[in-house]
Amino acid sequence: MQRWQLTTGLAAGALLAAIFAPSLVQEAAVTKPTPVPKPLAEVLPEPVAASGGSLHLNAGLDQGSLMQSSGEDRFLVIEVSADDIEGSERLPVHLAVVMDTSGSMGGKGKITNARMAASELVGLLGPDDTMSLVTFSDKAEVLIETTGAAEASRMQLLISGIKPGGGTNLYDGLTKGQALLSDDTIEGVKRVVLLSDGMANLGVTNPDALIRRSGDQLLKGITVSGLGLGLDYNEDLLAAMSDAGGGGYHFVERPGQLSDLFSAELAQMGAVAGRSTTVDINLADGVELLELYGYEGAREKDGYSVFLGDVHGGSVRKIVARVRVDDRQLGEHDVAQISLRYSDPVDHTALAVSATVNATITASEAVASHSIDARRGSAAASAAAAKMLDEGARELQNGNKAEATARLQEGEHLLRSLSRRYDSPALEEIADDFAVQQADFDRSAEGHYEVKKAKESARGYSRY
Repeated sequence: MQRWQLTTGLAAGALLAAIFAPSLVQEAAVTKPTPVPKPLAEVLPEPVAASGGSLHLNAGLDQGSLMQSSGEDRFLVIEVSADDIEGSERLPVHLAVVMDTSGSMGGKGKITNARMAASELVGLLGPDDTMSLVTFSDKAEVLIETTGAAEASRMQLLISGIKPGGGTNLYDGLTKGQALLSDDTIEGVKRVVLLSDGMANLGVTNPDALIRRSGDQLLKGITVSGLGLGLDYNEDLLAAMSDAGGGGYHFVERPGQLSDLFSAELAQMGAVAGRSTTVDINLADGVELLELYGYEGAREKDGYSVFLGDVHGGSVRKIVARVRVDDRQLGEHDVAQISLRYSDPVDHTALAVSATVNATITASEAVASHSIDARRGSAAASAAAAKMLDEGARELQNGNKAEATARLQEGEHLLRSLSRRYDSPALEEIADDFAVQQADFDRSAEGHYEVKKAKESARGYSRY
């Protein structure tokens, strides 16, 4: 399986403005699409939606009709939504907390807050839940074997005795945490929650090996989430490990957030609607995938696939791709076949649903204008702007503060323009966040905190 991610050398702001609304390049006023009489509207592609089990698939272009021979790029927006999970249907949760106890955890109250969060987590366990605790420094140690709420007092005592010291053997900790959940007879959701404040510097430290290890146990139903604490850890690595492991990633801004994040992780795990969720994108002849926002796609024989991992009840995940459609011939044309694959979290049944996305090539500007889908356009705009935020964070990381703030200014301008075009308050709110982030970039000295915060925000805007 080959990992695939395409980038371009074009200026992001100008390119995206040209795609979304050519008038933005000349700073012209943005107008809403012109209404079209019903006879014209009848030729537009119907919205595509499909359902299967607890997950539902919705896919389409941000503009369903394209002007003939315009050569313009468009955005393919794919949404996976999950049914709400009622409290009575909550699955048993089997949690392995893998806690970094290296010497750096002794500063700034990190180990104190980590102990407090783990202790509070014990109190949240339901009667059918279990918890394990692995600590790692020079090597990993299983502090708490898999046990339940009945052993709460003993677990609290063990947690209170945790002390920091030594290096960071991340691989050993992760491996031991996964091993504690590897029993095939365990029913329910099995999740490793990895907490670290530093770089892997002992044992296996190769990033690719750590990422592969995170996904090695998916067939056993074991997923991995990463919580990054402090400013010294590698956020790109921890995020990639979480993606490969089918869980979530969070930057912990303050150690005091740990309790809330542990609690949220436990609640989400009990409400899984689909496991090992994967979206396959098979493009029709004449359609080119130019860019995928927020994810690394795997190149497959017949197209591309995006691994989403666990999808929780009541949530919506999105995938946005920039595509180019052969627009030389009038009429309706296939754009892509989208397939959603996942397993039922209760009985492990393999489920799948698919949908076909079409586009109409037209010679009518009125038809093309009327086919703009404001909701999908707004979703695409936030994903495309998220790339600009991530690029700004990386410029700041490399010491290029001027380029970093310029990238955020481009993104803010694009978002505000498109918020008016699509009548989208959500885009205006994201633009406000970009403005705050610019000010943070300007004020920052070394920028480590701002980089991690911006990268996490970019992940959220591109995926949710």
